[in-house]
Amino acid sequence: MAEEVRLSKTVLDRRKFNTVVDTSFKTFTTPVQEADPDTVEELFRLYDKLFFSIPVTGETNSHQYLVTRSSEVYSAEDKTAEIQPLLDEIAQLREELLAANQEIVTLSIQSVQQSTQ
Repeated sequence: MAEEVRLSKTVLDRRKFNTVVDTSFKTFTTPVQEADPDTVEELFRLYDKLFFSIPVTGETNSHQYLVTRSSEVYSAEDKTAEIQPLLDEIAQLREELLAANQEIVTLSIQSVQQSTQ
C-alpha cells in the first residue's frame, strides 16, 4: 500500500544564483508620482491668505523683506523713467484746470456784480 515518492532537488552554485534568479523588487502596480505642492500658484494663494498676518517691517518674514528680496530681480526704478513724462503731463493738466476754475470764479463774480448794479 505504500507508494514510493521520488523527490528531486536542484542546487545552484552561489555565484550563478544571481544570474539565474531575479532578486530585484517588483511591484504589482505602477507607482503613482505625487504632485509637487510647491508651485507659484500655491505661493500666491498662501500670500493672499496670510497678507495681513505678515509684519510690515523686519529683517526677515516681513513685507519689507519681500520688497527688498524682490528688488534683486525686478527694479521699479526702471519703470519710473517711463512713467515720469505721464506724471509731468498730469501736473500740467492740473495747473491748466486750476487756472480754468479760477477764471470761472472770476467771471462768476463779475457777472454777479454787474447784475446787482
